[in-house]
Amino acid sequence: MGEIKKIDGYFLIFIATVLFYCLVLAHIGFEFWDTGYIPSFSWRIVTGENVYEDFLYKGPPVTLYFHSFFMKFLPEMGQFYWIRVTNYLMFGIQVFFTVTAFDNFYGLQKLNINKWAIMTIGFVISLLNFPPYPWPTTDGLFFASLALFFSSKIKENNTFYLILIALFSVLSALTKQSFYLIPIFFIVFITIQNGIKKGLMLSLFISFFIALFLYWITTITTLDNFLKQTTGQTHLKDLLYAGFLNYFWIYDNKIQIYVILFFAIVLSYYFRFKNVPFNFKKWFEIVSAIVLLFSIGLCFSFEFLIASRIAAIACVFGLLSKIDFTFESFKYYLPSLLLLGTAWCSAISLGYPFPILYTTGIILSLILIFQNQFEKITQLKFFLILLLSLLAVSHNYKPYREQNISKISSSLNEIAPKLNYIYTTKDNLKKLKELKSLRAKYGLKTIVAPNMAMTNYIFNSKSLFPADWIINTEVNRDATTFINIAAKKENYLFIEKSFINGEELMPSKRENFSIIADYIYKNFNKIQETEHFIVYNGLKTNERLPKIN
Repeated sequence: MGEIKKIDGYFLIFIATVLFYCLVLAHIGFEFWDTGYIPSFSWRIVTGENVYEDFLYKGPPVTLYFHSFFMKFLPEMGQFYWIRVTNYLMFGIQVFFTVTAFDNFYGLQKLNINKWAIMTIGFVISLLNFPPYPWPTTDGLFFASLALFFSSKIKENNTFYLILIALFSVLSALTKQSFYLIPIFFIVFITIQNGIKKGLMLSLFISFFIALFLYWITTITTLDNFLKQTTGQTHLKDLLYAGFLNYFWIYDNKIQIYVILFFAIVLSYYFRFKNVPFNFKKWFEIVSAIVLLFSIGLCFSFEFLIASRIAAIACVFGLLSKIDFTFESFKYYLPSLLLLGTAWCSAISLGYPFPILYTTGIILSLILIFQNQFEKITQLKFFLILLLSLLAVSHNYKPYREQNISKISSSLNEIAPKLNYIYTTKDNLKKLKELKSLRAKYGLKTIVAPNMAMTNYIFNSKSLFPADWIINTEVNRDATTFINIAAKKENYLFIEKSFINGEELMPSKRENFSIIADYIYKNFNKIQETEHFIVYNGLKTNERLPKIN
């Protein structure tokens, strides 16, 4: 009999970690903002509506249709739990393909790094307590990681791999506007790595898939309608802020990267450049190391989000210290540049402007940059991975927009079959029970505003509004249409008291969050009040509705 191959302990840890998130953490917590955003759109697709034509959506549509597929085939009993499990598994797969691709490019074993250990730390740090709901950024990274994997497998005549790279890079781009650069990144990457011919072939395949998408879009809506809804929501200043300025003014206006760089310059001069001719590459290397140490230090004070930005800056300086002005040098470090570019794309967001969701790519780049240093600290490296992983997992003690785990003990089984196996706080359960009771009292022509976007998905109903999260950034700058629908006498509006009283992450002025909900609160007839909602029906007077922008 052949010798039984020993199972890698880190492999078991990675599998156990992903299973822990799926089998334990996926049950815990339920919040009323972001959780329902994508499910509300995907549910509309399941019920036969078309994006941009029957409802408003400000991003490319792949995420909506991708998750409507799961809604169609996952069982209704506990469906949202299974959706959460699916998203944790997809994130684990993204991490797996990212690390495997890097291993194919560079050989982690030659760097004395265990790939399963890196997958584990990449998984837990990237997620922190990020909720496992469907989200464009995580989908974009999922598809980009598949394109990266097939890029690492290309040989002399792998046309099929080029087709797959084109497909997945276009799918990545069609999840979120900030990923529009992904296909361009891969064209440049393949051209430099594999030659102009393959670069041109990839460009052709990408053009084909884009043309196919545009043809499909015009079968369900007009191209003008698609472009109007997916452009104009953000401006150039938003890109500058999220894509660049955030990396220099990065710590609640308390600590700027300039301060870190100042100390890096002083220390660099004192330790390396005293009585030695100045050398830019050495300076970049030392600055990178100092910035990286600062980033790791922030992790120990639970500032992982800010640390991810600083670690990205460490990568930039580190790569500047390594890349020579030669084609071969640039080509060697190109996979690392691609990882860093993908992380940067994932961070161009006004809601979550941190590259942390692609921490795996940042960590891999740092391993390549500091491979010589890491080889000298084998034991320290092990304990650092362990401590950082434990600190990252500990963030789940307080799920996103929830109280801590010790206060989450109320089952949502009685609310709806789709919410079976999910647990939340007593107050959230009470709020959902009130909502269920109010819907039973007032019938199907009811609207919840401004949050709780998942309402129609939960109760298998159809939305009266062309959007379900009734906040200013989601209504296509057309509040008047929503107000006109709300004013119809057959419709009943449930306004959350948490909106009226103000809650976490909401602006101090209600109208800056939801001008529609604020208008209803001020101008509609109040007919009932409960602990969590005020019910409205029609305008207070018979005056014509004003135009609201």
